[in-house]
Amino acid sequence: MAREDYQEFAETLEALDDEDMRFEYILDLAKAQDREEFPEEWKTEDNLMHGCMSRVWIVHDREGGRHYFRGASEAAIVKGLVRMMTKTFSGLTDEEIRQFNVDDVRRLNLGALTFQRQVGMMAMLKHMQKLAGQPAATEA
Repeated sequence: MAREDYQEFAETLEALDDEDMRFEYILDLAKAQDREEFPEEWKTEDNLMHGCMSRVWIVHDREGGRHYFRGASEAAIVKGLVRMMTKTFSGLTDEEIRQFNVDDVRRLNLGALTFQRQVGMMAMLKHMQKLAGQPAATEA
C-alpha cells in the first residue's frame, strides 16, 4: 500500500510539467496533512528531526511488524513533503524500508524545490530509516 502511495506521488509529480503546478500539488498535500492528527505535545525535542531548515517532527510506531509514521512541520511546503514521506513509509516492513534509497527520493522530481529542501528530503529519508531501526540510505 505505501509503495502504491509513493508511486502515485512520483507519477503525479512527473505528469506535472509546470513547476508552479508541482508547488500547488505539494501545497495540496500540506492541506491534507493539516487534517491529520498531530497533537502539540508530540512536538518535542525527541520527535524533532535534524537536517532540515524547517522544524519537522516525526513520530514512529511499530505494530504487527510494520512501521507507521506521523509528522508535522510549521512550513507549508515542508508539510507537503512530510505528508509524502509519512504516507510512503507507513505500513512498510523492515525490508521494505531498507529498500528505499536516495534514488527513490530523486525520482519524485522535486527539482523545483530549493537545494536545502531537497537535502531536507534526503535527511527525512535517513531519519525515518533510523527510527525504523534500519541502516540509513547512502548516496549512490
